Amino acid sequence: MGLISKQSVAAPIVIGVDAGSALIQSFDAATWTAGASSPLTMTGFTITGAQAVTWNSDNLLYYAIVTVSGPPVERRLVTVDPSTGVCTDIGSLGPGSFGAFSSLTYNSDLGILYAMGGSGAPLSVAECLFSVDINTAATTLLGGPYSVGGFGEIIAYNYDDDLIYHWSGNGMETISPVTFLASPIAVSGDPYDELTGAVYTGSGVFTATELVFSPASRSGYTITTAGVFDNVGSLPYRVRGLAYADPVLPVELSSFVSVINNSSVTLNWATASETNNSGFDIERSSVNGTWSKIANVSGNGTSAIGHNYTYTDRNLSSGIYNYRLKQIDYNGNFEYFNLSNEVNIGVPVKYDLSQNYPNPFNPSTVINYDLPFDGNVSIKIFDMSGKELMTLVNEVKTAGYYSVNFNASNLSSGVYFYTISADNFTATKKMMLVK
Repeated sequence: MGLISKQSVAAPIVIGVDAGSALIQSFDAATWTAGASSPLTMTGFTITGAQAVTWNSDNLLYYAIVTVSGPPVERRLVTVDPSTGVCTDIGSLGPGSFGAFSSLTYNSDLGILYAMGGSGAPLSVAECLFSVDINTAATTLLGGPYSVGGFGEIIAYNYDDDLIYHWSGNGMETISPVTFLASPIAVSGDPYDELTGAVYTGSGVFTATELVFSPASRSGYTITTAGVFDNVGSLPYRVRGLAYADPVLPVELSSFVSVINNSSVTLNWATASETNNSGFDIERSSVNGTWSKIANVSGNGTSAIGHNYTYTDRNLSSGIYNYRLKQIDYNGNFEYFNLSNEVNIGVPVKYDLSQNYPNPFNPSTVINYDLPFDGNVSIKIFDMSGKELMTLVNEVKTAGYYSVNFNASNLSSGVYFYTISADNFTATKKMMLVK
């Protein structure tokens, strides 16, 4: 199954790049002690500096914005090996000495690479958020310009609250990855200039660097999601970025199996040991379909002993499904563990009408029913006197497991009945609405 384990580190180890020279370097973000560095190189181009670096936790690659000498002088999206500095070109992000984009971050839940337009970019790009195609570098406008605009334009994705954080000038705000609307955050704590990099390190805290042209004043910071800045050390140069240098996960998975019960699937998995284990996202897809998150199960942090986990996915339609676990550590790194087998939810062996759930209810409840054969199905609602109130289902359906939602917001409290008719099968059950 390709199981992985790792030991945690005392502080976040991040990597940054230098806008003034072609350099990528690791740092201990607790003290900003510089680690190993490598020159940035790329076949066919001369790299003169870099603006940002981020880690794609899906394909385990680092993406960076580098500046190349002309003609034309431009910024390009690349993948980079931080241990060697060797870059692989993807495409142009804009011409000119400032170029179009100055910051990158990766949305680990939606699988989207974001870029923020730099202050020197054209007005159609400056202070605007874009998605970036990781295969072509093509950009798509998502939102903006944003009101905290100034100089810096730094973004970082927070996998705990599913928001994009944006800093510019001395402003800070969150951006929704759904509506792309911004909400300002008041800043406090230690004074700072303008940020050049930020990465979410878990527990409501970002590691960040600031832009100051005086070497004696450049500093590293921690920033809380509430906007509290804390100066934690000096920087050797204008460090931009940032990204994790150690993406290996701290959990050793010993088993991952599934059990089918009619239209439900129970997933059971076990760990041999855990270090900094925040938890597991459970993801499901149909065959050749897209993955979607269906639940989250909390982990056990750091533990020298194993733990057992379980989750039941209920009321599935007939079909074939795949499952995987997205194990997330407190640093935001994660790894996928795939269920080795497909899950096949077949057709029922007999007609059945289940008791609605919840019951009593207010104002909505779910009714499950099973069809062993194709045919016309009718489900109707009646009151105590036998008067028909509404029809929930009246159509031809294929054999399988089904659910229908009944919303009784327009009805008064009381006892009601629901009846199913399918082929020669009929059944009636009672339910109670309590407002």
